[in-house]
Amino acid sequence: MPQRILIADDHQLFVDGLRMLIDRIDTCEVIGEARNGREALAFLHHHPVDCVLIDVEMPELNGIETTRLIKRNWPNVNVLAISMMIDFATVQLMLQAGADGYLLKSTNKTELSKALESVAQGRIYVSAALSPILLHGVADRPIPGFAYVEPLTRREREIVGYIAEGLTNDLIAKKLCIARTTVDTHRKNILSKTGCKNTAALIKFAIEKKLLASS
Repeated sequence: MPQRILIADDHQLFVDGLRMLIDRIDTCEVIGEARNGREALAFLHHHPVDCVLIDVEMPELNGIETTRLIKRNWPNVNVLAISMMIDFATVQLMLQAGADGYLLKSTNKTELSKALESVAQGRIYVSAALSPILLHGVADRPIPGFAYVEPLTRREREIVGYIAEGLTNDLIAKKLCIARTTVDTHRKNILSKTGCKNTAALIKFAIEKKLLASS
């Protein structure tokens, strides 16, 4: 059964183009459109949806608030932000609101398909084009709800950066010229130190705690 997609964006020309891209992805199907956050919530009340592709800036109810409400009322619905906004603070706020991923509106079919597949499998997907922004994030507000006691080593922070870019343990090992088993051990230590249960939680944690910021 294909993923049922709701597109929430107030620019019809972009919506039409996005729908055309999704129509070329066999595993997905656009079942509805919303011009703002309120319309998106109303649609969810009456239709089963697997993933909402949502713009950050919308009239009446923006993408951040809409995402927060979606996750509160329909926690099993994935939310994938797709926006022209590329600043660290906006990406951070969307992920804090519960978004499962963040894409740029300049995305292509290949990346869109990869992102939709990733969030369907319970993984966070952040556009590769945003990596430099995430790596140089400057937000320094303390985030409540997280206990971060033991600091990560330089190598562990480096590995977190590669994880955020979507690299597998095998690729990380090749980049760092170390054994795959060493990367496995580092990854386990990172999850243990941060108290995160999986990669998705780790990426959110890393952004919120500035672990992806340049040292």
